[in-house]
Amino acid sequence: MHRRRVGRLNNAIPAHLAAAIALLFALPAAAIQDDSGAPPPKKKERLEDRLVPIPTWQPDVKNNGCRLHDAPTPFSSEQRTSMTEIPFWELIQNEIGRYSVRDILDPPEKFLASLDSLDPDMRTLALLHALRNGLGADGLHTYFYLKAGRNAPAVRDALKAAGLAREHALFVEAMALFGAVYPVDDEQREKFFGYATETQELNAFDHRLLALSKGFGTRETWTGIIVDYVNRTPALWKRIESARMKLSDMDRFEYLTTSLVGRIDFWKPYAEVQERLAALSKPQRTLLILAAFNYEFENGGVHQFFYNGEGAIAPEVADALAEIGLDRQAELMRRGIAMFAAPFPRDTQQRRETHFHTHDGWNDWDNELSGLTDAFYALDGGPQVLHIGGDMQIQGGPGLRYAMLAFAKHHNMLPC
Repeated sequence: MHRRRVGRLNNAIPAHLAAAIALLFALPAAAIQDDSGAPPPKKKERLEDRLVPIPTWQPDVKNNGCRLHDAPTPFSSEQRTSMTEIPFWELIQNEIGRYSVRDILDPPEKFLASLDSLDPDMRTLALLHALRNGLGADGLHTYFYLKAGRNAPAVRDALKAAGLAREHALFVEAMALFGAVYPVDDEQREKFFGYATETQELNAFDHRLLALSKGFGTRETWTGIIVDYVNRTPALWKRIESARMKLSDMDRFEYLTTSLVGRIDFWKPYAEVQERLAALSKPQRTLLILAAFNYEFENGGVHQFFYNGEGAIAPEVADALAEIGLDRQAELMRRGIAMFAAPFPRDTQQRRETHFHTHDGWNDWDNELSGLTDAFYALDGGPQVLHIGGDMQIQGGPGLRYAMLAFAKHHNMLPC
């Protein structure tokens, strides 16, 4: 199975919820019966077929030694790529994400009830954050089409409470396109869109809503709008900023690795990847290489790693694993590399055509390569489910995250 990673669960989502969602998608589909009523034969379940992620969790600390800012600073997209300081936007997500994520997971009444414990400013922030997360490729058009749109009345009121007069007016105008009574029911709202017709072509309603979407702003635009709202709300800003010194080592590590990996597109030619890696410091390069492998490994195992663009750096991964003291893991990676023709094919398309696409379906070679995932998990006893307080964790054998964290701390890389 080849699946391109499209994004990681944001660390603003509580660990128990992230683990539950991960397990939900990891469960095997129910057997589908044919006309005879007999279920198809079951395949033997393998660890890599379940694609079990390894979420990590650490409680907030009282004081991690990070220095707090004295006053708000204007939002800048450059701040989000810093590897030395946690951007204020990430602090917002860390504090409010646990509430806003319920926007699409819970029925409206349950979601809104979950915000009752928040003070008015935090409640407004949660709704603005939920709105921002619901803005897809087509902005408001996507928002109203998907589940997030069922909480539009509460979001409308939050826009007014936040003093966003222009955005409030556009949002009200967009809601009015649905008629005198706004349809909070997803199926009723969906009928307005051209997607619901046989032709699936955009209709007059779609075009009017898309026109409003252009003025309302993109998800990136709304990142800045939300930061600005918090910056001009003193008590709320102070509360969010104070979270900086409470971030656990793992929270800081997660931001660092995400920032590092985001600097390189592994689908580009290897020469370009190599050039970008060379521009980093040695510790940064080592950590980025390990994080890139680990993201693919946790999502789809060793087979997916070699199949996707990140597979181009397999030799560097083996060296990096050895560098941080994971010699057994490094040897497993070298076993995988040895399954490819020498010299190792850095070009992803070439690697696919010469090794993955030379046969129909899945064969013994795929089984052997994929079996390395089991070998990784088997180290130190394999994965186990742990219950820490109210949180469920899946702790695995590879030991990659904690070794990477130790490496980052040793080199004083954790951002504040």
